[in-house]
Amino acid sequence: MSVFVLFGTVLHHKDGITLTSSQAAAFVKRSGVISLPGQFNYGNRLQLHANIHLLQNMGYSVYVLYPDQRHRTLKKAKRFLKKCLGQHEETNEASSTQERLGAFSRFDAPLKENHVRSVWSLKKDYYLFFVGSDQVWNPDYARHNADWYFLRFARPEQRIALAPSIGLDELTSRQARWLARGVSGFPRLSVREQRGAELIKECSGLDAEVICDPTLVLTAEEWRAAADERLTPADPYVFTYLLGGTSVEAQNVLGKVTENGRIPVVALSDRQKPGELDAGPAEFISLIDNAEHVVTDSFHAAVFSSILQTPLTIVRREGGASMFSRLESLAKTLGIEHKVYDSPAYDPSRAGDYATVPRAIEREREKFMAYLKKCLNG
Repeated sequence: MSVFVLFGTVLHHKDGITLTSSQAAAFVKRSGVISLPGQFNYGNRLQLHANIHLLQNMGYSVYVLYPDQRHRTLKKAKRFLKKCLGQHEETNEASSTQERLGAFSRFDAPLKENHVRSVWSLKKDYYLFFVGSDQVWNPDYARHNADWYFLRFARPEQRIALAPSIGLDELTSRQARWLARGVSGFPRLSVREQRGAELIKECSGLDAEVICDPTLVLTAEEWRAAADERLTPADPYVFTYLLGGTSVEAQNVLGKVTENGRIPVVALSDRQKPGELDAGPAEFISLIDNAEHVVTDSFHAAVFSSILQTPLTIVRREGGASMFSRLESLAKTLGIEHKVYDSPAYDPSRAGDYATVPRAIEREREKFMAYLKKCLNG
């Protein structure tokens, strides 16, 4: 880590840079946060804001870092050209209206961002780097940018893994080798799910502490202060956030909680469909907070329902790689197994029962902050 030696009022950096004491104090609080990009996934943006909020409260000056601005600009130009030629690219952001993209931008407006062209110079510009939360170690998302998501551009002592998620229940042998190499560069490891810790142990032999998603560390009052009610209906509604589509399980649940269609459904997804609201993350919080019931296959929709104590049913996501261990881990941690549809403990009469949850969340907050302080003090 950068070492400073005090000579009067001047601190000398080991790399040959001379700083005053005030400049040095500012440098040791300058930190970069790395997460998945994009303005379409509510959970991704909310966990990013949670991390930044926590670090800022601890006195850090936090920047969200994105790699290779030229590449991003080129991709946008190609996408625009395809759109002009009538060749629509089926991406999550491409499906969003300008109004929804604007709502995401409005939520992100307070962030300080840095689009990085030369990642290998970052270790001289920032004191610490944090990677997480969300699926930053999912090989399906990060395999082509491992240097970035495993912070290889930084010195090992600058690297902090803050509840990253692998997001998969099983790995191929190639994915396991990729993960083992990536995690080997961290002096201390954490992950968001128990299954993630097991996979790291299996492929690398290293131990990873299981800590909660940063969204759980903020209080309900803090999240309500960030919410926006402009799109929240005045009349009762059921809210769905189903990233795998409306499965048979979801249809069965919705038939009951809407009283066979008497209560209307407000639906959102990360790939906007016709009729969906132009909601950003702030509106997402309010829609969950004020719903009569939430039906979801999403980790973060389940998290926010638990924080805000909205009646909840968790269903399995259809199609794609299995990611259900994330929700199983969350349900076990918070003691809400009775909200998981078709599980042995499932009890629809207890959808709004959160009696044990506040203490469970407080326990997870304490564990999260203890891990973070160990990293910072180390």
